[in-house]
Amino acid sequence: MSSTLDSFAGRAPPGPCDCSVDELTETARLARGEDPRWRMVMPVTQGTRDFIIDQMPALVFTYCVAVALILTAATIENSRPLPVIATWLAESGASIVVRMLIFRRMVRASTVEVASNAQLRLLPIFGIALAAIHWGWTATLFVGPHLSLTTVVMLLTYVMLSIACLGLAPASPVICAAYLVPMWCAMAWMLAASDWASGSILIALSAALAGVLWCGFYIIVSGVRRNLVGSDETHLLMRELQERNSEIELLRAAAAADLETRATVFASASHDLRQRIHALKLLAHVSAADAAVKSPLRRLVSTIEELEGFVTDVLHFVRFDSDRRTDRLSAVPLQEVLQGIELQFESLAIQRSARLRTRATTLRIRTDAVMLGRVLENLVSNALKFTRKDVLVAARRRRGDVCLDVWDQGDGLDSSWLEGATVRKAGAGSRPDQDGFGLGLMIVRRLVDTLGYQIEVRSTATRGTLVRVVIPMQHVLPEGQR
Repeated sequence: MSSTLDSFAGRAPPGPCDCSVDELTETARLARGEDPRWRMVMPVTQGTRDFIIDQMPALVFTYCVAVALILTAATIENSRPLPVIATWLAESGASIVVRMLIFRRMVRASTVEVASNAQLRLLPIFGIALAAIHWGWTATLFVGPHLSLTTVVMLLTYVMLSIACLGLAPASPVICAAYLVPMWCAMAWMLAASDWASGSILIALSAALAGVLWCGFYIIVSGVRRNLVGSDETHLLMRELQERNSEIELLRAAAAADLETRATVFASASHDLRQRIHALKLLAHVSAADAAVKSPLRRLVSTIEELEGFVTDVLHFVRFDSDRRTDRLSAVPLQEVLQGIELQFESLAIQRSARLRTRATTLRIRTDAVMLGRVLENLVSNALKFTRKDVLVAARRRRGDVCLDVWDQGDGLDSSWLEGATVRKAGAGSRPDQDGFGLGLMIVRRLVDTLGYQIEVRSTATRGTLVRVVIPMQHVLPEGQR
């Protein structure tokens, strides 16, 4: 029935608030400046329009059922001549067609047009007046002086029509009253003229009907009406919020695309730059084999290595936001990570005349292996840079958590690193090539925060530094779990 009405109206079934923001804004402005009595006739909010469109199928269906029931009862009793019944049936069809045409006109009009056109706004009252006239005439035709099947059916259908009409009362109490009052006045007039309905019966019927309509209106209808009257303001805010969200989504998509482009560019630049630095370092190593120029070239090799590490840290730092994802988590054996670190820094430890040691472990955690590898790479590289003898990397349990420890035997770490600074304290044993910006330690801090870990630092002057990454127990896998 709903789809039939929508097709008759010449539009698809409407969704909530199917008008533009400009229409909502203009309608709300007109509604705020109008006479409040207009709201009793026909509020022009989009919510009211949607509500009426939803309720009309039930009202039309009830109308058709009522006509069919009365026709059936009159035919069974044969209480009225056939021409009279045929005329009444034709008028019933014409009445519903005219009302549907009025409904079509109201649906096709915009809320702004309805709000600014008084004649258009009164058009539904004309349609409901036709229905009231129809049912008043029906009462005079089929309610006779004696109690009959047709009279009982008439009373039942009028109650059914009244309940259906209450569905429109939240949108327009005036239309509801214009429908019910003439209909029941005609019915009461005919019952009063009958020989079976005494005054006490009429009073009882009127009281019962009034009680039903009163409860329906003030318990159900009044609450719905308050929401309908202010629905345009709500719809306007929702539509503006949707448009703002769309704009934000477009900006986010543009920012993501720009970030992806930048990440691609930096990845390419990283590859090209590191290739050239690596080639330069190889040439310096080959040249350093010549004893005559060994000392200056060793210094050059050291400087190139520092530059390579710094460039790597810069590129990692720039690409950090595009690289941190949560879909890379997997079960990672810590022993494999430690072995990879030991192989990666074996040559650097030999160059630094230091010894890099790792302790075997069977612990497994669920983590991002790439991020965890970067954490250890930066910590071990930093430890080898400043240690005087050994660097120890070990993993152990502590009250359910897992601690990844990196020990060095250097001059100690400035406590200001805990507040964000990442520069080593210059000691008597430090070399000029040990001064740096500590960008790798900044990357460590960001990576640790992203993974949900904690970092602890203990440092003693002349005795070295312990940097500990604490992995919470919820990331630790039981033995044998994959």
